[in-house]
Order: sequence, then structure tokens, then C-alpha cells
Amino acid sequence: MRVKPDHEIIEYQLITEDLEQRTNYFTWIGQATILLDIDGTTFLFDPIFSERASPFTFIGPKRNIPPTIDINNLPKIDYVFISHNHYDHLDIDSLIKLSQLNPLTVFNVPKGDKKLLSSNSISNVNEYEWWESKYHDDAIFTFTPSNHWSARGLFDRKSSLWGGWHIEYKTKSIIHIGDTAVDDVFQEFSRKLGKFDIAFLPIGSYSPREIEAEYHVDPSEAFELAKTLNAELTIGMHWGGIFFTQEPTYEPLEIILELNNANPSVNFQTPLPGIVINLD
Repeated sequence: MRVKPDHEIIEYQLITEDLEQRTNYFTWIGQATILLDIDGTTFLFDPIFSERASPFTFIGPKRNIPPTIDINNLPKIDYVFISHNHYDHLDIDSLIKLSQLNPLTVFNVPKGDKKLLSSNSISNVNEYEWWESKYHDDAIFTFTPSNHWSARGLFDRKSSLWGGWHIEYKTKSIIHIGDTAVDDVFQEFSRKLGKFDIAFLPIGSYSPREIEAEYHVDPSEAFELAKTLNAELTIGMHWGGIFFTQEPTYEPLEIILELNNANPSVNFQTPLPGIVINLD
């Protein structure tokens, strides 16, 4: 596989087990794609299974590694969450396939993105404003703000919202933030949403800083965000999978490991893609 000279192919593990037979776990599939199961209910964040993060199949940023599970081998997905409409987070081909695999899947998107899904014959789509919450059976879903932006073309910048998702289901409280720069808004999260069990945070796409600081936290800033959110466990994602920026491949992982060793009170882990981790 051809990659940029300074970008190694990161280690990953293909998932071969039948996840339909397993409950209470999560796994990082690649980029910001997280699969989470709580007591048999499945949640899928920012699913991208296409080869490129692009409106085209023949040009645009290409995956450094494949998805760690084929989309056809996923367990039945109950809920899908989209953080914003950039092509590495809202992959319409993957969403179409997911809706075909399970017509009952509920898709949750930022305000402004429902029309894209509906125009591609995807049903069961809910749009959210920032801080809006909706109830689904035993779950509460809240769309949270972040410091980023949206666009899928030249003339639609910030025409839809961007943010993160808080999932409160049974005894678990999960926060997933697809992309963000530093922002004071995160100081409000614990007060508004309570204690988090797991936080999934981006740690890549940050170099050069004179450009990317406006849109993406670097690993040190992500670590400070983890301190602010104060989750029982923080998982680093959104690194090493699709390169838009210039940081060395393993630098995000190395910085987080160094910071974690120096701050034992912060449980910030960076498992490689495809590792299936049991929920406590």
C-alpha cells in the first residue's frame, strides 16, 4: 500500500470473532469510528468504511489501514451517530450500506445534515441542535458543541452543525467527540452531563500547529481536555488512519503514553485499532 514517506502503516488487528455473540465491549475500527455495545444494544460513531475520505472514489485522502472489521460483519447496529459532515466522519456510502443491512437503525446527525441522508433513501434520521437531548427507549442522547467546523463542498462551510455525542444508557455514560480544537465550552460538560465512564477523544490531525490549532487539539491539549472531562477512562482515536496533516504516524500515541506515565491519576489509553475491550 502506498503511503506518504513519513507515514508508517500503523499496527492494527482485524476483528475475526462474531461480535453478535458478544456484549459489553467497545473497539476502535479506525479514524473516529467506534463500535460500542452495552448490554446487547449497539452504538456506532462516525462510521467510515470507504477506502477514501473524499467525494470521489479515485482521488482524495486514502486510508492508511483498512477498517478492522468489514461492514458486512458488523453486529446489528441499533444507533449511528455523526459528529459532523467532513468526509472522514460522514461517509454517505457507509451510511447507505448500514441502512440497508438494518432498516431499523436510528441515525443521529447534527442540524443541517438530515437532508443528505434522506436524499439517499436513509430513514429513521434525527437531527439535533447543540445541547439538545432526545430519549430512545432506555437511552438519552445529547448532541454537544465542540470547536470545529463543517463543509462538504466549496460553498456550504458551517451550514450544518458539528460537535460530539453523549450517550446515557442504563448505568453507562459515554462521550464521543469526533473533532475539536481547544474551547472553554468543555468546562460545562460535567455540570450539564454528569460523570463520564468513557470519553473518546481525537488526538491526531494537528500539524502544522499554525494551521491546525484552530480546528484540532494536539495530544497535549487532548490530555488537558481529558483532565477537564474527568472520565474514568479516556480513549485516544482519530490518528494514524487517514492523513490530512504532517505529524509523524506514532507521535500522538507516544505523547499520550509519556503524559499518562507522568500523570497516573489520568487514565488515558491509546489502544491500537481492532482491539476489542470489555466494559467493566
